[in-house]
Amino acid sequence: MNAEPNAPTAGSAGSALPAQPPAIKDAEASKDILYTLRHFHLGNPGVQEQLEPFGDDYLPALLAPYRDASRLRYDYPLFLYPVAENGQAAEAAELAKPLSQFLSETLESVAPGADNARILKDNLPRIEQALRQATKDDEAPVPARPLLQQLGEQMVQQLGLDSDSSARLSDDLEKLLEAIPDGGQLLAYGRHPAIHLLIHVIRHQVIPRQAQFQEQLQEQILGLGRLLNIEKEKSDSGRKPEHLKESVGGSAALFDVNALSQVMDHSQGSVGMSAERRERVQTALEILKEYRQEPTLVRFVHLKDLDNTIFSDIEGFESVVSDDPCTTAQDLFDQEAARLAKVFAAARIAQLEIDDLYDASIHDPWFASFNWEAFSQHELLLVPAVIALETALRVANQAMPQFSRLLNSGRPVQIMVRVLAHANPGRDTEEDPFAHFRTELGYLGIAHRQAVVGQTSAARHEHLLQQFTTAFNATRTSLHLINIGMRPLGQGVGLNAWLVAGAALEGRVHPFFQLNPAQGDSFAERVDFSGNPQPDRDWPLHEFNYIDNDGEVIKTQSAFTFADYALLIPRLHHHFTPVPLVCESDNLLPIADYLALPQQQTDAYIPYVWAINANGELRQLAVSLTLVHACRDRLNYWHSLQEMAGIGSKYIEIGIAKARAEIQAAADAERAELLAAHEAEINSVRAEAASEVMGRLTEVLMGMDLTSATPRIAATAPVQPSPAAADVSEPTAESETPDEAEAEEDIGGYEDPWIDSPLCTSCNDCLAINPLVFVYNDSNQAYIADASAGTFAQMVEAAEICPSDCIHPGKPLNDAEPGLDELIERAAAYN
Repeated sequence: MNAEPNAPTAGSAGSALPAQPPAIKDAEASKDILYTLRHFHLGNPGVQEQLEPFGDDYLPALLAPYRDASRLRYDYPLFLYPVAENGQAAEAAELAKPLSQFLSETLESVAPGADNARILKDNLPRIEQALRQATKDDEAPVPARPLLQQLGEQMVQQLGLDSDSSARLSDDLEKLLEAIPDGGQLLAYGRHPAIHLLIHVIRHQVIPRQAQFQEQLQEQILGLGRLLNIEKEKSDSGRKPEHLKESVGGSAALFDVNALSQVMDHSQGSVGMSAERRERVQTALEILKEYRQEPTLVRFVHLKDLDNTIFSDIEGFESVVSDDPCTTAQDLFDQEAARLAKVFAAARIAQLEIDDLYDASIHDPWFASFNWEAFSQHELLLVPAVIALETALRVANQAMPQFSRLLNSGRPVQIMVRVLAHANPGRDTEEDPFAHFRTELGYLGIAHRQAVVGQTSAARHEHLLQQFTTAFNATRTSLHLINIGMRPLGQGVGLNAWLVAGAALEGRVHPFFQLNPAQGDSFAERVDFSGNPQPDRDWPLHEFNYIDNDGEVIKTQSAFTFADYALLIPRLHHHFTPVPLVCESDNLLPIADYLALPQQQTDAYIPYVWAINANGELRQLAVSLTLVHACRDRLNYWHSLQEMAGIGSKYIEIGIAKARAEIQAAADAERAELLAAHEAEINSVRAEAASEVMGRLTEVLMGMDLTSATPRIAATAPVQPSPAAADVSEPTAESETPDEAEAEEDIGGYEDPWIDSPLCTSCNDCLAINPLVFVYNDSNQAYIADASAGTFAQMVEAAEICPSDCIHPGKPLNDAEPGLDELIERAAAYN
């Protein structure tokens, strides 16, 4: 949350963990409680009397450490740097810093090291807290140095140090004060921090450019003067004594100008200017000499209900009240642009004449129609900025035509709309914000394709300043949707508006984005999605540890959702009810988990959020179905922005799935083709073998002498074979035939495993078993790299799970491997 408590509070680091109150769970009572909670969830008003009273002191569990805003260290007040004297426009990161960062860095620069200015460094948080308290009611920036000096001197007195220590502290404080830039200011988080920061950006961008423009004009005035003087010197009057005296200036007393005029060459020299050119040069010179820089840098157009006294002391600021800020802002820009068009045209003409590049046939028509649309970026930035402040309600309703017309105009006018994050801009703030689909002003802005559209928050000043700087330099109509938060009014809740605005960012209520058409034509080029926490998730996850009813420490993570943010808004409290302590059920589900389920599977569950009351008790709060629908709506908007920014794009997922399907189809077709070719080859070999066998059989039969039949032997007593014959005809077990020995060797010996790689579908199954044995080739198809790096069991397993049956395990390499008999039998089906 970019903040930290000054001292431990319930649930914060360094303090006791938040704990559920002790309770004995009751299974029977839980059934009745769940029945009541389900009716509450579905919106049945008849169960209100059966519900536990809801206190207005509940906070989302993740925000409980920040309950006491007076003890909170956060970014504001900001130190605003003065405009640089080097004539360069500042980058966004150089415009402002959080007070704590500015003080620590500045003190370290004048007293480096841990031992230098030790007392002052130890008490910087004290000074910071005093400055925060002193500025909390200031709506406009205040000078930093005088206030710091006053509070620093008070601190020296309050510490009650000995004289030496007080003297060292005072000296170090003086060094710190001297290091603060002249003109530096402190801006508190009041009602209009975004407006002040936009003015701050404009001052840093415009003032240096105005100084550069003034220098340019002076050079051009001198250049045009020299042209006219040269032209005058070509004339007879240019050689008269009085002209010579004027051209010599203060040294004229040292010369006899009359004698000098007599001896000068009175020839006419080169060809003189045409009358048209002389008139053009003289006119341009007169315009440039008469030009005076407009003291107003920013014109702020707003409705009459805004208190404009808070801007009265800002130098270069003008407040304009209007019933139609967008139209008035457009008119003010046109008036200033028309006034400056003459000056910018004169400056361009002057430069062309000085460079002797003016071509009347080309440039006369061009300058005859010269207006703001022909301004360069540098010239557009010199037109006093115009800011139109509108309300979200007006923009989404009666002021939409004027708002849309200005966004489409291309004029570099800044439109600022203050947004209540939980409200529906399309409906009155008193209406139920969930009664209709939410009007997204960000979408409305994006529909105006050539406008810069940004959604940001004053709670994240770095993001705000970067968006303002980018939009201002884009010199296009820009829409800024700003959320500054609101202060909860519940009993025991002291959260400030800065923290509530930060919670809106965390809960996807007011996500950040900027679309800048100047960056290109595609969303990938135009969209900046930075600043959102954990942008690849539905909801940000944070560590959350607590003690349950049984006294056990539970370490988990908790998501911060739109429902958690809604708990900060008192008018939305009727969407919550405490779950009784005795209730325990698997049907209670954290709302982030509930929202992650398909809607058709949610009927059995009741969603809840974790909350902590002012007594530090951790409770489950059941959530209404209406609020669940609102959460889904915010999540839908978030998913749309993610997709626009290229995160989790369904188009990418569909494309990947399609590519995989095409690759699989191609692999299947190739496999089928290879199998068909293999089958054809086998059939061909079989046919050839059968033909060869039949041929040999025919040869044998044809070579036999069938005319000499073997005579039959009479049935007499059997003849006993000789011992030698018996040895030949009855081989013993010890004397196997060569064929039998070879067969036995084949059964028990090693046979190389192999893979029919062209059939591989790249499924990764075999690599998952042993990536040292199975490796992909350049075609992303498997082959066996080293059979000895694995076991025969792994080889058989890979063959069995291979979807294309392309792995052939062979025979085992290691005869001592356990279970070989079974493995060889299983492998036989794949060899």
